[in-house]
Amino acid sequence: MDLTRGVSVRIASLCLGESGRLSQMLLCGTAVRGGLLLDLALAGRVESAEDSVVIDPTPTGFDPADRLLAAIAVEPERSLDGWLDEKRIGLRDVAAANVSSGRWERRSGPLGFGRRYADLRPEETDRDRARLPDEEVAALSPADACVAAVAAVAGLQDLEVWAPGRRPDELMAATGPVAWLADAVVDHVLVTGARYRSQAGALGAAGPF
Repeated sequence: MDLTRGVSVRIASLCLGESGRLSQMLLCGTAVRGGLLLDLALAGRVESAEDSVVIDPTPTGFDPADRLLAAIAVEPERSLDGWLDEKRIGLRDVAAANVSSGRWERRSGPLGFGRRYADLRPEETDRDRARLPDEEVAALSPADACVAAVAAVAGLQDLEVWAPGRRPDELMAATGPVAWLADAVVDHVLVTGARYRSQAGALGAAGPF
């Protein structure tokens, strides 16, 4: 499986603003890490056993996914929730991999400062961003369904086509062989998003998060 066109790459593209800046939404990091785990599962590197997760440490060739896979091999006792909260691997890592693969182009910011990116496959990203819940879900590939489900609960679509906090169960069913992991990723993103909103509310801050 070519992970340069995988779930994490497509989710990262949804975290890229019109100005070419990476989103500051905290949930983007969580969503991208969920995408990396789903990529590894779709590639057969992470599988569900009766009471544990089994990994195949063979590298995929996609650096962020391989770093996560190597870390899991070192700490196999760590929970999925723990890896979804692993801040050492996140959006910036996938952004760098996107530039290396040619999916994105890196540019300098105003006056030569900062980083800006151009998505070189905007049509695909636009489809992911605008995917509606009344589409023919059964026609989606497992990877498409994973992208759509994570994007829905992370608030990465143009419109709130899914009710806030609602699990997109129709999409979950379409994730096929990785449904066990998609369930865990979606639930984690929902819980994490609710926690961020609660913390921000206590501080009087406004979203998105």
